[in-house]
Amino acid sequence: MKNRRYPLAGCILIAGMLVLSACGQKETLSTEKATENSATAASSDETSSAAAPEDSQILVVLDQTEMPIENGGLTFSFKKIPEGYALREMLWKGKGDPVVATYEQARENGASGGDGFYISGDGQYSGFLYANERKGEEGEISFVFVNDNDQRLTWAKRIVLK
Repeated sequence: MKNRRYPLAGCILIAGMLVLSACGQKETLSTEKATENSATAASSDETSSAAAPEDSQILVVLDQTEMPIENGGLTFSFKKIPEGYALREMLWKGKGDPVVATYEQARENGASGGDGFYISGDGQYSGFLYANERKGEEGEISFVFVNDNDQRLTWAKRIVLK
């Protein structure tokens, strides 16, 4: 009976090691995918990332690929934010009325599904939903980040809503 316990313990140990090694591979794959997405973002017309001298500490990736929704929309993700800074405000300025949302308002829109800027409850998804009438509208999308000393950094990009 004692001899049977050692092979069982060995199998459990090997299974545990496989699970742990798989977790490390998943992280590697997601890192590679993020790198690949950043490279794709830089070369695609539908996805754009930009860094002006003022906002070289911030990297935002915008994705305007077609979404399976009735209205227009784009998604965004933050690839680089300076340490100590947090997202405070999002803004779209185009031909129509400007759309402004604080981080809290975007979280509320993420829960309710309303138009404008949204951030999902877990922060995994973020974007900007707009009426079809705005498609083709040229304007500027910007994100304001603030630190504890109320110092602001702004990332902005001129785009055409698709």
